[in-house]
Amino acid sequence: MLVLVNGKANTQASALDRGLLYGQSVFETIAVSNSKACLLELHLKRLLNGAGALNIPICIDEVMADIDLALAHAELSRAVLRVTISMGEGGRGYLDPINAVPTRVISLHAYPTHDEAYWSEGINLGVADIRLSHQPALAGLKHGNRLEQIIARSQWQPDWQEALILDQNDCVVEATQSNVFIVKDDLVSTPKLESAGVAGVAREYIISQLDSLGMRFESVSLSVNQIEAADDVFLSNSVIGIWPVKQFRSKIYSSLKTSHKLLKLMIKNEVIPNYKA
Repeated sequence: MLVLVNGKANTQASALDRGLLYGQSVFETIAVSNSKACLLELHLKRLLNGAGALNIPICIDEVMADIDLALAHAELSRAVLRVTISMGEGGRGYLDPINAVPTRVISLHAYPTHDEAYWSEGINLGVADIRLSHQPALAGLKHGNRLEQIIARSQWQPDWQEALILDQNDCVVEATQSNVFIVKDDLVSTPKLESAGVAGVAREYIISQLDSLGMRFESVSLSVNQIEAADDVFLSNSVIGIWPVKQFRSKIYSSLKTSHKLLKLMIKNEVIPNYKA
């Protein structure tokens, strides 16, 4: 594993960093395929948007130089690149520092090992007990406070590969580490992210491709009952691409047509690594 802190090989950041003290940071988890950062433009767009919302200044040229340096060390055909930008040091208290010097942490990791059946045959999906809080000011952002997701992950049962997370109104928002889509007839739906949740880069890419595939799309409030009634359910993030859902509670999904069509498209367009590599 390679770790760069502010462009230098290092595994230590300041104990006074506001990312550590208060979670004032944003991050991106980027799939790497043959030394290329997949969907990099969309990742950088979201990184800048999140940093702006948290008042973190970013020099994108410095970030790109760090990314290029990390990718030069990507020896395997598949890897995962994490880009974290925090506010940096700023003393005690919640007030932003006047002349903030952000901290850049870039790390390169091995690609996760998963059973190929998760892509080809689908996964088992559960529901976490924790409910996401409503906070429109943070909705959609990939910020450094992941406590709700950490608690949700601890609630998985042994036979689950992912779990839905609901909001305070019992609407489906996302899964622990992925976004959620359902298909009914030729309509693809995904939850609104106006009050909670992360607007995934893979989610954005998938939505952009649906019209060319002749499929209708809507962003709506989704219930658990709609998940069970769907013809096809799939999850997305920028590392795995798409995992079809094989079973949710007692419902077994027989149609994975849309899931597989989109997965093949993402692999063909080289926006995710090939899971068979």
